[in-house]
Amino acid sequence: MSKRITASEVAKHTSPDSAWVIIQGQVFDVSKFHDSHPGGAKILLRACGKDATKQFNKFHNDKVLAKYTPKLKIGDVSEEAKL
Repeated sequence: MSKRITASEVAKHTSPDSAWVIIQGQVFDVSKFHDSHPGGAKILLRACGKDATKQFNKFHNDKVLAKYTPKLKIGDVSEEAKL
């Protein structure tokens, strides 16, 4: 089972050294990948800390996600606790 990570936890990771992004309900750590991103580091870092599914789907297909999931996925998004 994959680690469960809240969106608020992902939102804390917005720096180049700790860059997390949500794509299709999955959380990816792109800290070591952003410099080699074909579209450039800047575009990827702008999406960090957020759900970037919409932006990802504009430029990539599921094959790209499948290629990088084993290397970069750190968990799945978990619902925030509602009090």
